[in-house]
Amino acid sequence: MKFRRPAPRTSKTLSLLLALVLCATNINARPLLSVPLLKQQAQIGQATRPTLPPAQTIPNRDYDTRHIKLDLSFDWEKEQARGTATITFAPLVKDMRRVEFDAGNMSFASVKLLSGAPLRFTSDSAKEKLRVELDRIYQPKEELTVVITYNTNGTIKTPGIGGAFGRGLAFVKPNEQDPARPRQIWSQGESEYNHYWFPCYDHPNDFATTEMIATVDKPFTVISNGKLVERRDNPNNTQTFHWKMDEPHATYLVSIIVGEFAAVETKYENIPVTTYVYPNEVEEGKVSAARIGDMVRFFSEYTGVRYPYAKYAQTTVRDFGGGMENITATTLTDETIHDRRAELDATSDGLMSHELAHQWFGNLVTCRTWADLWLNESFATYAETLWTEKLLGRDETLYAEVRGNQDQYYQAWAMGVRRPIVTKNYREIDDLFDVYAYPRGGAVLHMLRKTLGDENFRRAINHYLTKYRHQPVETAQFRIAIEEATGQPMDWFFDQWIYKMGHPVFRVTQNYDPAKKVLTLNVRQEQKPDATSPYPQVDFFQMPIEIEIGTTANTRVERVFIEPRAEQNFTFAVDSKPQLVNFDYGNTLLKELRFEKPTAELIYQMTRDEDAMGRVWAIEELKTRLDGNTTPTEEKTEIAAALANALAQDRFWGVRLEAASAIGKVTNDAARAALMTAATKDQKSKVRARAISQLAASKDASLAPLYRQALNDQSYAVVRAAAVALGETKATDAYSSLARLLTANSWRDSVRVSGLLGLAVLGDARALDDAMRYAAKGNTPSVRAAAINVVAVTAKRDARALPLVTDALQIAASSGNFTLLQASGEALVTLGDPRGLEALKDAGQKANNGMIKNMIEQFENMLRQGTRQTPNSSQP
Repeated sequence: MKFRRPAPRTSKTLSLLLALVLCATNINARPLLSVPLLKQQAQIGQATRPTLPPAQTIPNRDYDTRHIKLDLSFDWEKEQARGTATITFAPLVKDMRRVEFDAGNMSFASVKLLSGAPLRFTSDSAKEKLRVELDRIYQPKEELTVVITYNTNGTIKTPGIGGAFGRGLAFVKPNEQDPARPRQIWSQGESEYNHYWFPCYDHPNDFATTEMIATVDKPFTVISNGKLVERRDNPNNTQTFHWKMDEPHATYLVSIIVGEFAAVETKYENIPVTTYVYPNEVEEGKVSAARIGDMVRFFSEYTGVRYPYAKYAQTTVRDFGGGMENITATTLTDETIHDRRAELDATSDGLMSHELAHQWFGNLVTCRTWADLWLNESFATYAETLWTEKLLGRDETLYAEVRGNQDQYYQAWAMGVRRPIVTKNYREIDDLFDVYAYPRGGAVLHMLRKTLGDENFRRAINHYLTKYRHQPVETAQFRIAIEEATGQPMDWFFDQWIYKMGHPVFRVTQNYDPAKKVLTLNVRQEQKPDATSPYPQVDFFQMPIEIEIGTTANTRVERVFIEPRAEQNFTFAVDSKPQLVNFDYGNTLLKELRFEKPTAELIYQMTRDEDAMGRVWAIEELKTRLDGNTTPTEEKTEIAAALANALAQDRFWGVRLEAASAIGKVTNDAARAALMTAATKDQKSKVRARAISQLAASKDASLAPLYRQALNDQSYAVVRAAAVALGETKATDAYSSLARLLTANSWRDSVRVSGLLGLAVLGDARALDDAMRYAAKGNTPSVRAAAINVVAVTAKRDARALPLVTDALQIAASSGNFTLLQASGEALVTLGDPRGLEALKDAGQKANNGMIKNMIEQFENMLRQGTRQTPNSSQP
């Protein structure tokens, strides 16, 4: 599973919270913490030592599920599934007389043997169990089948992973707020939500084969797991689809999707690979999924395990929170699909490769307990890295993927969110779907690969997947598989990086002896144990690390081993004084690095280092000095000139992007000229957009012509940056230029949203009427959210504003739409009307999602503080 990012506009107060809570990907958002866990874990590091959450164990089971067959139809009005679940199982204990299935939110008409003989049963709705009395005593060598006739009791919308999902089936239908919504039904089973729409053993340590028979009205299509063995037309204008999954798998991977779709098809060898999209988005579907067949081939070849199933499908649906790796039938948010212009800024490869990789890591081999979730999610996260490396090369991989994973972990750590990757101590299963299961685990797998070497890493992965094929596994089995495949003991690695928390803090100093021509590096580990944390943690780390050394004659990379002690020296024979020393070549390790160097050496490294991550690190160090109050003016001028040169000339866009960010506050002509050139001429749209955003901070109206020109850029990201920048200038003609964007048609209304965001920054009262129109019912959530921002800053005492914003707030809170919730909450804070407190309180009471309640509470506190400072200032 992978979550998508929140909307691009976030308040300063909530942006970091949302970044840690919602995920994923360009939709490639990364997954993250639920707010309750964020609060709990943020206690670590405070004065009071929290206790460990309770240790969780696998539930008892006394039978082995062999096969599940569902035969369903649907009532759209009541949002119900109706039909039968035929479950074949074998006892695991002697003298079995009764059986218990997980089953919530269901009503049962009958339970029978396959022969038709009725069985007595009771339903325990509080404990979500169906208990069945068998007709006789059964032994472990026997197998029996029960047929359960039931219906679900409607949609439950309660907190799920990331707050994005309800429990059971989701029924998507047009409504007054969004009349263009498609009619769809979809399921979401992870972590343990499938027992809300069919009875089963709903835990990952039991595998079974499955089949799905579903009857739906024409022209709907049903997509499910495995092969489509039959589709038949019925006399009553319905059609029945029969899907069958012959390979055993965990119950949470069962899925169904009902809707109107068109197929974008390709193949891997003789295996069909299909992307199901909306019928009017076929061409965009071809663009977005252009590389999915190549991904199947790549992962098959990389792992040495051919794609293991009869087909692979991915289907895009509305209101889905990202992606879910249902076996052979991935579900994706419909925001995965984009046009060719959007591809200039970002692709959906991250999300697609993540979910595809789960077919091996999570589906073929599944974590036996949720404590071992990283075996699913960290591997899928690292698969994104592997695909990026295959497609785009080393620099892109290290910068966008490896560093991206590390940075998300560092942010969480700084907020006090601290735990081992694997722990049995947690409160709720969904709490584990956080930065540790995803980016931290992905970063650790990169370290594991570098520790083992590429060949050994791939050999270990192949052995792991082959040995445990179609089995649930624990982390210890993965470690053993590595040792069996490579002969290398890995207990030390797993102990410090998987079972304990933390990362090293290195202080490195260098000394060159010209007489002996020897470079000495002193490496100190300065991390301090967190005395308030109840989780196990590492005192001193051990790891191999690569050190790049460059002199006038040559550059080489030395591999050394950091020992688990406070201080260590490394010596290297060199031909002359080193001009470049890059500690942790390629930025492999999770770490904090304190390595003081003269400015001249940093500039040399930024200019000459072959390692792009070494150049990025040098820029970060130079930026600190550039922003420092104690750095001499002459030195700042030298740094700014060097950064401007890097922005203009570095061959890798990530370095140019970092250089643009570093000189954003510099006001001299050279820096300004470099940013202006990058804003208009850099080949990478991300660099152009960043340069424009950095220029925008000056609010200089003389730059308005540059921003107006950028509004015609093919990149949506550049258009958005330019629109906001133009608004910042307050130029006299900015309103007309931004207003024209509101009439432009574009994919997902991207240009219109950009125009509205620019108008929100501009604050011109002439935009209010347009904003009120676009903020009203019937517009897409992204357009409504952007328009509400305009309303907030232009409405002043307009009586229409508060009812419009509070209405949007209520809709967002009840539907779980974070984009709209964020915009309406921020708008209430901006309007400053004390009546907004009552609206927020009411919305919080109606919300049935913990994340939404928490966000509303944040807005309440912000508005209360604001009204305390300026009482009644916004009342009409």
